[in-house]
Amino acid sequence: MMSLMRKICCPLLLLTAIAINAHADSLPNHMKHAGELTDEAFQSAKPNVLLCVVPTEAEPYDSSDIIGKVIPGNDGNSYVCEYTQFANGVFTGPYMTSEFHWLDATYEQLASWLTSFAHIVKNDSGSAYFVFRSCEHHPENYPAVCVQSTAAKGFEFGHEVVSDNGQKSCGAFVGAVYASPYFDVVLASGNGCSGRTLSPDCHHCNGDGCSIFRCSSFTNWDKCPEGSHVCGYKTCVGHLCEEKPICEWDK
Repeated sequence: MMSLMRKICCPLLLLTAIAINAHADSLPNHMKHAGELTDEAFQSAKPNVLLCVVPTEAEPYDSSDIIGKVIPGNDGNSYVCEYTQFANGVFTGPYMTSEFHWLDATYEQLASWLTSFAHIVKNDSGSAYFVFRSCEHHPENYPAVCVQSTAAKGFEFGHEVVSDNGQKSCGAFVGAVYASPYFDVVLASGNGCSGRTLSPDCHHCNGDGCSIFRCSSFTNWDKCPEGSHVCGYKTCVGHLCEEKPICEWDK
């Protein structure tokens, strides 16, 4: 099994049986083989840019993973993992492989798993990120996998970077992004918004407040928060509920 899966073993051993049972539907259950990625699954995952993990045979101290993003293959009917190699402190590539595993999870599922099992690292600037660092991690190995949460995108995957003065941060991003439901890249570009967007809270709704079974004629939306303005609207399913406002942060 991939070392990303092995990374969770150490923290899991410290959990009680109750905690394990409560989080039985954890990240490993969402890692699927490349052969399971159909066109339908790939399209339905958008705007998420799927994370891929390249299996590695190095033992016993392979405490990190080679990660990348899933992109369509050259023949148009398959998918490959685009990734970089790390050697002598430098990333090179990109390279492609059809042998990979991919993360089939929503933003909400990933958020739940990260807050339950991943380590949170805070740096001197006050920002924080999640990191998967196993018990047997060795500095000379591939950098640890990290996830940065950004208001403008969502969860973005990369490798942990350590500066010359020892300060750690989440960087060397690979392009795998699981979009926040409060940010819609397609909506932002289609309505002339800058891209730093969100939608206000909805009432008499559930989920995104706009798709099928998520809204009704009684659904309504708060005003855009202070420091932002309405830059567009999304027409909701079947025109059965009020248009969903898109707010853009002021410059």
